[in-house]
Amino acid sequence: MTSISDLKTDGIGGPLQVRILRKWKHDVRQYETWYLAVDRFADAIQILGQRTNQSYIESVLHVSQCYTISDYSCPQLDNYQKFLQNEFYIDVGLKSIIQPIPDTLTIPKTWFRFVPKSHLIDLGERPPYYPDYIGVLSKIRDCTKAGGESFVLLILTDESGSELAINLWKECITNPDKFNCDSLHPPPATMVVVVTNLKPSIYNGVLRYGSSHATHIYVNPDIPETIALINPFTGPSRPAPPLSGTPLTLYDMKTKNRYDLLASIKEFHYQNNWFQPICPICKDPIFKRGESWYCSAHGLIEKPTYMYKLTVTITDATDTISALISETSCQKLLKSSLENFISNNPHIKRNTLPPIITNHKEQTKKMSIQMLRASTPDNIRFIITDIEDPTTRAQTSVPATPAQPQMTRMQPSDTIPEPSTPVQHVARALTYDPTESTPRKKCKADSQTADIIDKHRKMHLLFGPISLSFVI
Repeated sequence: MTSISDLKTDGIGGPLQVRILRKWKHDVRQYETWYLAVDRFADAIQILGQRTNQSYIESVLHVSQCYTISDYSCPQLDNYQKFLQNEFYIDVGLKSIIQPIPDTLTIPKTWFRFVPKSHLIDLGERPPYYPDYIGVLSKIRDCTKAGGESFVLLILTDESGSELAINLWKECITNPDKFNCDSLHPPPATMVVVVTNLKPSIYNGVLRYGSSHATHIYVNPDIPETIALINPFTGPSRPAPPLSGTPLTLYDMKTKNRYDLLASIKEFHYQNNWFQPICPICKDPIFKRGESWYCSAHGLIEKPTYMYKLTVTITDATDTISALISETSCQKLLKSSLENFISNNPHIKRNTLPPIITNHKEQTKKMSIQMLRASTPDNIRFIITDIEDPTTRAQTSVPATPAQPQMTRMQPSDTIPEPSTPVQHVARALTYDPTESTPRKKCKADSQTADIIDKHRKMHLLFGPISLSFVI
């Protein structure tokens, strides 16, 4: 029988007996259902049922029950999935063998990784795992964010007498499997509370702690630490200030759904790998098994397809935002489909971006960006749907409509001004014979000369025929 300590990243483990202790989902990645499992050696690991496999895994794995699990993979965790110290998780699916086994005392019924407050501070804002905390409940308060969202403030006192304020956010307090408000209101004389998987953050320059997606609350758990903490604790503590303010977004980002702009890529981002092999049938991630590929829903896969896992930070003269980048945009940066690029570069590394992509950094690009609204109005994301090098279009000369020339009689002293643009001049001699019986028909173009010719008729009577030049 395999144990958790025998497993390795990207490896294939043998039959494993575990107990399921906790279950949770990410508020954004709703297609992932996570479990915390422990084996008989008190080692813990995360188990994932996702996408095509999700509903099946939820129907067969139940909290507090024991199972033997076979035919699974051990992919690497990304930073959004990692809650324990392990660097990998167990991926189970339709092709996995999951058999319930009778309850046994050899597999623990509880599992925690407690750290004191001093160690929490040492772990800092970005710890390698999300630890658990235990203490006597000193105060509980129902609070409300500036935006109207409710949360619960707990103040716990550990065995050293140090107090820690913990904010339990909406994702925790609205789930009865994680938090039972009735068990804490009103608190008895002494109540020991365990908060699992604390998530640190910085607020107004101060390190604070709150619930994560994996957080569960336990009251007076049946463990030795509870007995050690049941001592008189007195004295109220000062609550942490409530969260105020809401994230601000640019007006244009809220009012426009899609727009074109000129911006440059400041940085590329990816978690562990910049592309992921996926099953061509269900589009779930797949992993190597020997020389073949294995999908937990469809078994052995002859040939995978590939999916980009890139986000970018883009910037222009006014602001900086983070954005997803579409398949089409990635292909334009790569100048090839991902399948062809990998086929032509068999030794390409998944954890290192190739220069053909990184060379696009700090270069101005023409981008089409679409705004994506998530479940809440403040949760706005952006995706680059198209990207290309800016092109300079040749300007087409548009002829201006010339002004109608004003035709006047030329005096001997007159001079013709030089036009601002070259104009072709044509001189035409006109004569007038008063003996013609048919009068000249006036048209719109000649209306401006009618009066002039009339005057010339009178001059003809006095001086004889006159020759005139007109500029037309």
